Amino acid sequence: MNDKLRQALLLCFCFSGIGCGVAQNVSSYAEFGTNVHAGDHTPLWQVSKQQGLSSLKNNAYLRGATTISGNLRKWQYEAVADLVVATGFTSDLVIQQLYADLRYKSWGIYAGSKEMDSPLLNPELSSGGLTWSGNARPIPQIGGGLVDYIRLAPRVRMKASASFGWFTDNNYQKHQVGEGQWYTKSIKYSHRDLFFQFGIPQGKWTFDLGFTLDSQFGGYLISGNSKLDLGNKFINYVKAFIPMSGDEEVSSSERYFQGNFVGSEHFKLTYRNTDFLLSLYYENYFDDLSGARKQNGGDGLWSVEFQPHNCSFIKAVVLEYYQTTNQSGSLHGTGHPDVGKPNGNDNYYNNGLYPGWVHWGMGIGNPLVASPIYNEDGNMTFLYNRVKAFHLAWNGDISREWRYTAKVTYNQTWGTHNRPLPAIRENFSAFVGVGYTPEKLGSWDFLVSGALDMGEIYGDNFGMQLKIKKTF
Repeated sequence: MNDKLRQALLLCFCFSGIGCGVAQNVSSYAEFGTNVHAGDHTPLWQVSKQQGLSSLKNNAYLRGATTISGNLRKWQYEAVADLVVATGFTSDLVIQQLYADLRYKSWGIYAGSKEMDSPLLNPELSSGGLTWSGNARPIPQIGGGLVDYIRLAPRVRMKASASFGWFTDNNYQKHQVGEGQWYTKSIKYSHRDLFFQFGIPQGKWTFDLGFTLDSQFGGYLISGNSKLDLGNKFINYVKAFIPMSGDEEVSSSERYFQGNFVGSEHFKLTYRNTDFLLSLYYENYFDDLSGARKQNGGDGLWSVEFQPHNCSFIKAVVLEYYQTTNQSGSLHGTGHPDVGKPNGNDNYYNNGLYPGWVHWGMGIGNPLVASPIYNEDGNMTFLYNRVKAFHLAWNGDISREWRYTAKVTYNQTWGTHNRPLPAIRENFSAFVGVGYTPEKLGSWDFLVSGALDMGEIYGDNFGMQLKIKKTF
């Protein structure tokens, strides 16, 4: 057992002992899941947005999790251990979640591997955020900050947090990388976010404004027998957290910033009344400052969500348009003296020193940019990052015991600016899931889903998925 795992387990057990003499809650569940398919791969919406707990192959898994939570005076604590044994996955044993979380009022600190979803988006229905979507396995982190909103002024609230983490896919990359390809091991991670909310919480009108900035830094670039140190000292953590230039001797790209920076600007306007909720959302993704300054045209995620309050059969509807075709233009001024602007060809999710914005082969951002796990030649980069897509999803209750979720998606890709495709590739994906929670067996939950892909991006696929969950 490595030191990080031993420390995380010790931390969880320490938190379980905090509650001696005070009330605490202990809950557990066991889950069995399996997925079979015909065609090239498991369909898009059965492999994506699963927190990385999925596979392109036929697969099965057994999952067990325990949560310990409670209060100690004004403090709240939570510790979770969530382990998976699987066949058909990229690893047979998965430490899906293992973390401890401690909170005091609006402040919080946490350590470990924890599932997280996109901020401000519907986690079940949205195609996913552009910087973080819940598409890849969690990244172990140590972080904290204002995890809940605090009041700054009448109708103005704020929250902010930051963290450092470590990618865990060294062995996967080494095994997956193709001959003549390169990869980067022992990659570090940093995150910071800042969100404001204007209006009365749960009032008629609210407006959310947010900024997230993530980065990959450090590690070692492996190419054949060569090994390049990308900066793993304390000063490199500082330069990654407060964006500064790196070592230009490592790469010319390091003259700008240390590591691979990605980020999003979030805007959400919400209207509520007694009959429905309506929200408009836009997320602007950027790989450098040209995108942050909105020189990337119409790129981004445009979303509308509608929630009727008096119709249980339709609880929510989400319609999205996603575009990444501009990328601040096809050329970059550096190396192109005839180009009048210094920005362009942002090459979303890719980087010259890191495999890309990816963990265990799955893109950390929106899954409608096909993840490197689909690359059959062992290339660890994103080959189809210029896309346009329409996504529609809705869910509801059929009865007190039955529920459903449906999704349909159409997307196109042009490849990348550097490697454009000779012809546009298209794809259509659909998903229908039906859940059953019998009242007589309230601790059991059953979920069956069917999904398909048709097109040249993911292949022609049809899959069936079953999940059975027992809560204790």
